[in-house]
Amino acid sequence: MEPQRDTHATLVDLLDRVLDRGLVIHADLIVSVAGIPLIGVNLRAALAGMETMLQYGIMQAWDERTRAWEQQHRDRQEAALLQGEEVILKVPGACYATEGMFAAWRYGRFYLTPKRLCLHHGGFDEVLFEAPLDHIKGMMIHENISEAEGGDQPELWLLLGEEKIARLKTSDLDPLRQAIDKCTGDLGIHLTEEVYVPPSDAPMVTP
Repeated sequence: MEPQRDTHATLVDLLDRVLDRGLVIHADLIVSVAGIPLIGVNLRAALAGMETMLQYGIMQAWDERTRAWEQQHRDRQEAALLQGEEVILKVPGACYATEGMFAAWRYGRFYLTPKRLCLHHGGFDEVLFEAPLDHIKGMMIHENISEAEGGDQPELWLLLGEEKIARLKTSDLDPLRQAIDKCTGDLGIHLTEEVYVPPSDAPMVTP
């Protein structure tokens, strides 16, 4: 392959070429002092995207081991259940968390049991949100979310006593709402649908 010079190439073009075609470095380096060689360095390295690496048979065993470990690790990371507790519904989702000036959606997987609703992050084995079902006083679907608040889909708002609101969202919104309604109904709890829209300084539930 003949070297080519392109004066219009950008850093993005260079990275794209390296990841797609790959880069091989083979160099010998000798460090000398007063003409006396003291240190010898032999460099052999290959830099490329993983697809290119695997295409040339490089790092295949490492890739297979890593993928297998990651799958086993994710399979193990389920929310810890209380004694005698069973999962009624498990769906991916997020809760809106506020801590001081920080506010953001935190993503994980919702677990609904006959006793509680929790959001669990499997990668870090962390409970991001938890609410006993007997603490839920009201529930509504809120659709008028501004883009500044991440309004890409309707939210499920839960009233958790003392006018505290928990903002939740999931692609399985209706199944989650119906399951919560049934579980609270089995406990003799009648949920109000009149969950007020709080002002910006109203208390919001945090993990």
